[in-house]
Amino acid sequence: MSKLSQVFIIGGLVRSLLPTLVPSITPTLSSVVELSTPITSFKALKEAFYLLNNGIDLYDGGVNHNPPLLVVLLSLADALPYSDALFNVIYALVDLVIAWHLVRINRWYNAYVSTRMGKKPIVGFNDDLIASFYLFNPLVLLTNLSHSTIVFTWLFIVVAVYQITVKKQSLRGMISLAIATYLSFHSLYLLPSVLGLVHATAVQRGGDLARIYVQNIGIYVATLGLLVLTSFAFTASWQFVDNCYLTVILFKKITPNVGLWWYLFTEMFEFFSPFYVGMFNIYSFLYVTPIALRLFEYAKTPQLGDSFVAIVLSMLWISFTKSYPTVGDLGFVLSLVPILKGSVLPRCTMVFATGLTLVVALLLSPIFYHCWIVLGNGNSNFFYGINLTWGAVHIMAIMDLLWGQLIRDYITENEVKEDDIAKLSLAQI
Repeated sequence: MSKLSQVFIIGGLVRSLLPTLVPSITPTLSSVVELSTPITSFKALKEAFYLLNNGIDLYDGGVNHNPPLLVVLLSLADALPYSDALFNVIYALVDLVIAWHLVRINRWYNAYVSTRMGKKPIVGFNDDLIASFYLFNPLVLLTNLSHSTIVFTWLFIVVAVYQITVKKQSLRGMISLAIATYLSFHSLYLLPSVLGLVHATAVQRGGDLARIYVQNIGIYVATLGLLVLTSFAFTASWQFVDNCYLTVILFKKITPNVGLWWYLFTEMFEFFSPFYVGMFNIYSFLYVTPIALRLFEYAKTPQLGDSFVAIVLSMLWISFTKSYPTVGDLGFVLSLVPILKGSVLPRCTMVFATGLTLVVALLLSPIFYHCWIVLGNGNSNFFYGINLTWGAVHIMAIMDLLWGQLIRDYITENEVKEDDIAKLSLAQI
């Protein structure tokens, strides 16, 4: 049996057997603010099942924030015997499928970068290590055990990248991205970087770029529109738009999480809230397009830029600025970073410092929350302070990866020899 098979078997068994043998794990983890939010909570999903089974409006009471089609599909499993064990298996399979796609994307990326650079083949991590970085990532594992619905969004994001890169089926990739957007609003912010990746693969194969852009954007909009109209047909109401998307955009549920929004809007006068809600949303989207454009693989300079790195950076930015983040969002992105071993990672200089900051934030976050909520000998400033540290982890990772990519581009553009790379002393301006 290969090492990759062993990783998949162990990863699948941990996800399926552990919550089955210890049923209290999922309810306990789904109540942890670092792992679950009102938007992705498994408890809210179970509430939606109850409403659906009793013929009550899915969004009555404002508890459920999951899209109607996701509720309907998962309710089929909930109606079967031993549904709790079945959900454990479903969530385990979702993570295994994601890991398998990451393995295939890693193979493609190493070959793609080697071809672009025209040098000796890029050597990345082995397949079993790439799968392990995802399946045994504690942040990803805990998120899966909490049965957060965010894992379904991750699945379709990975499938979108896989279809565009490995399968060379960009239209299928845009359909997957549209489904991810339907499941989670902030997946929309990946569109510029994903289109950059579509462009890069299209140039490699040749083709009418204008037609390719029109087709891909058209199929994305059409798929998203079809999903929304189908949801309206099922619920006979537009209430799901308010509960699933406007709640996220307007931050209607002010609850503690690992993000930056909740504390500000808790302390702010209501009169100023609309202005800052608008500013926070603009800020969330403001940088994803510049990232995509800066790392765009232009035809005149085919060896510069990297649209896959742009996707990773965009996901980091989304995790940092979204209104209802969890630690799993960062954990998922960190599972993609090892794919960059042969390209950007060797140029990164703050890996150790970022890692230490990450560990400190993860250790202190539950402690400060416990002191505030349970013991009552702290206050919200303690917990929000560690949230700021958690945000600093994102910024450090973004700066390091982006700077590493820029150094890589400089070395390629100026044809710096291998012996002179260590002597480079570049400054950010």
